[in-house]
Amino acid sequence: MIELENFSAGYGGEVKIRVETMVIRPGRVMGILGRNGSGKSTLLRALTGILPYGGTARLDGTDLSSLSSAERAKRLAFLPQQLSPVRMEIGTLAAHGRFARLPFSKVLGEADREAVRKALVRTGLWEVRHRKVDELSGGEKQRAYLAMVLAQDAPYLLLDEPASSLDIACQIEIMDLLRDLAREGKGILITSHDLPQTAACCDSVCLIDRGLADPVVPASDLAGNRDRLRQVMGVSLVPAEKGIYPYVLDG
Repeated sequence: MIELENFSAGYGGEVKIRVETMVIRPGRVMGILGRNGSGKSTLLRALTGILPYGGTARLDGTDLSSLSSAERAKRLAFLPQQLSPVRMEIGTLAAHGRFARLPFSKVLGEADREAVRKALVRTGLWEVRHRKVDELSGGEKQRAYLAMVLAQDAPYLLLDEPASSLDIACQIEIMDLLRDLAREGKGILITSHDLPQTAACCDSVCLIDRGLADPVVPASDLAGNRDRLRQVMGVSLVPAEKGIYPYVLDG
């Protein structure tokens, strides 16, 4: 599991996120909720080594700061919010997820090719794997990068708004996929603005209010704390009479 204690991170000499305690467990999906600029992305970027951090961050008992970038990549896979339009085939991009596990030659073996194939199948891209990434729509590009993350086969996934560029049907497919991955033992941390989706698809949630993380609570408790939701997000949740999620927004 990933354990944070008195954790802080930022850039430009300014702290953007503070977390007193947080635990991301295998087999669970945790949602991080907050407004733009609240520090959600900063948290993920610090955990993946892109930004420095203060305090304690342990991964299965090992201090994150002691891991090399290759060792960290074998254990943590990161999908950023901003995705670059690269000039390569979808299958080639997905294969990049295996690089931390390859020998010096960087030649994919049979196990690597099978991991890439499975990732492309799970994201619905196997049949179009020869298309160029920079020719894809925003949603297709999101799935192509998700395939790269899945091919990495790390036990923990850190996903910055993984469904933000997708239409609603694809959003449901991706969240169902994340639930399946959690059932297979992956520990998953996602950021989101989508309250109904997060309440329905996550096991636990953490609200971030202007750079300060609330205690983690079960996702089932989210709708019951309407006053705090309004303070942090500007809206709350009410039970849905019908729809794809059990709760809807209440302005």
